[in-house]
Amino acid sequence: MSTLVVYDSVFGNTAQVAEAIAQELAASGEVTLRPVADARAEDLAGISLFVIGSPTRGFRPTPAIQEFLAGLPEHALAGVRAAAFDTRIDLETVHPAPLRWLVDVGGYAANVLESQLVERHCVKAADADGFVVTDAEGPLREGEVERARNWAKAVADSAMAAD
Repeated sequence: MSTLVVYDSVFGNTAQVAEAIAQELAASGEVTLRPVADARAEDLAGISLFVIGSPTRGFRPTPAIQEFLAGLPEHALAGVRAAAFDTRIDLETVHPAPLRWLVDVGGYAANVLESQLVERHCVKAADADGFVVTDAEGPLREGEVERARNWAKAVADSAMAAD
């Protein structure tokens, strides 16, 4: 299985998650890990799995991730198995309650990415997931890197079972 992992990271937390995901996926085949600034449409050639991740910024992925997806040729991802992830704050730590409600309603980057992947005719390899940071700039909550590895294993298992 050939996999491309593309991510953006503002404070380094999403990069840590992307690296853990790529390391886990490497057990199932060749993996290319690219920060979005280095990713190109040509990187998608011949891949069987595409994983994309972003920090949640204003309920959405970063502008760089959104521009990368928007700039891809129309059918570049058609039929490719794909999964999305993000880094986010823990909803339970958001205070006051009205702000927590706003965050809950606004959503997270992974959900936006998953919708964009479906619109581009990807085959969902796993449900989008989010990995928690303890503050706006991090660090990642204890255990999140391991949880990212477990998510990546489930993504790989799903993608390989479908082949």
